[in-house]
Amino acid sequence: MIFKRLMCLLAFLVNAALYSQDAGYYDSGMAEGLTVYGEYGPKSTEAFVLKKLNGHPEERKRFIETDLLEKAGFRRSANARYRKTTASEKAASLASDAVRSFTLGLVPIERKPLYEIEYDSLEDGKFYSFESVVVKSRFNTISYEVWIVMKLEYMLQIEFNNGIIIQDSMEYYTNENIKLFETLIHKLPDFPDSIRQSKNRYTEELTRIKATFERYNNPSEDQLRAMENLKDGLGPLRN
Repeated sequence: MIFKRLMCLLAFLVNAALYSQDAGYYDSGMAEGLTVYGEYGPKSTEAFVLKKLNGHPEERKRFIETDLLEKAGFRRSANARYRKTTASEKAASLASDAVRSFTLGLVPIERKPLYEIEYDSLEDGKFYSFESVVVKSRFNTISYEVWIVMKLEYMLQIEFNNGIIIQDSMEYYTNENIKLFETLIHKLPDFPDSIRQSKNRYTEELTRIKATFERYNNPSEDQLRAMENLKDGLGPLRN
């Protein structure tokens, strides 16, 4: 009896070890404290995301704009939502185009969208939060660490405009938002390598974001002079 129990225990331990090697990590959902044993499985969604976000800048940009935003029903600008048109809406669109062509445009008929309908939008300078986007995407059950990496990339590209302050990003350049970005970086572990690679990059981006914010709040004399010259140059154009 004791021998059988020992054999069962040994079999259990072997299976557990094999499972951990195959899975690459223990997925506890969105809860903190995810225990990572190694790299994510090559066919996992986590591996796909990290490969994209550890790639070239264009690859990272394409991931946020296409894989995340567009496929979740948001415009690439992150301030409008859209949906695919129904069969009846497509038919109505084609019918309106036919009537416009037949009447040579003399009959005022509203042109209806054929493929997509924009049904919600935010004012300029505001973006949908990462949480409201990711919950509509296929990444809504991703592991916690990779969720953080995605949020950091979203904040970097959309809210911080890749470290450049423009009119549309001014509202997001705040001490609170920068502190949140920093806090999220500290939540990332130093393993596996794919997570550590992302963590190191966002640490560098944080330095750039802070420097941009500092220059914006405390412009040098040369910057102030350049801004005044720009205003003077644009003055006559407004009249």
